[in-house]
Amino acid sequence: MTTPDISVRAATVHDAARLAEIHIAAWRATYRGVMTDEYLDGLDVDRAASAWRRNILEPRQGTIHLVVQSADAVAGFAILGPAAGDPDPGTGQLHAINVHPDWWAQGVGSVLFAAAEQRLIELGYDRAFLWVEKGNDRAINFYTNRRWLDDGGTLEDTRFDPAVAEKRHSRILPAGS
Repeated sequence: MTTPDISVRAATVHDAARLAEIHIAAWRATYRGVMTDEYLDGLDVDRAASAWRRNILEPRQGTIHLVVQSADAVAGFAILGPAAGDPDPGTGQLHAINVHPDWWAQGVGSVLFAAAEQRLIELGYDRAFLWVEKGNDRAINFYTNRRWLDDGGTLEDTRFDPAVAEKRHSRILPAGS
């Protein structure tokens, strides 16, 4: 079901607390059994909101933070920009996309994803990739349905204990208009 009043805009510092709530709720719903309960239960909204404020006010070079909302309710976010660790300036990355679980399967993720992809094209990228946890079938199906396909790249994200195994999905982007 697609809600007719969905819109995407640039994140502002005023969104930080809500983005922290969304980020934590999405991770707890998605990564239970992948990451430890201790880690997930220890995620702190105030600490995460502080990080969001910093990242919105002082983004890494070329990084864009988007939010999706339905009416006045912010339901999700995307972070995109230059590809981390890829020397090809034509390669962009969707660094993160999360929707609050209360908003899953209501169309906001599709609108947000399309806007993020369009923004990558507008920035001049001809190829882009993202990383997804290898067992996250919901997300993998979502990306595959949008022609972002598993290209064989793998990564062990050792920031977590245990490390999180991820697969790379990529897409050749259509030429910008």
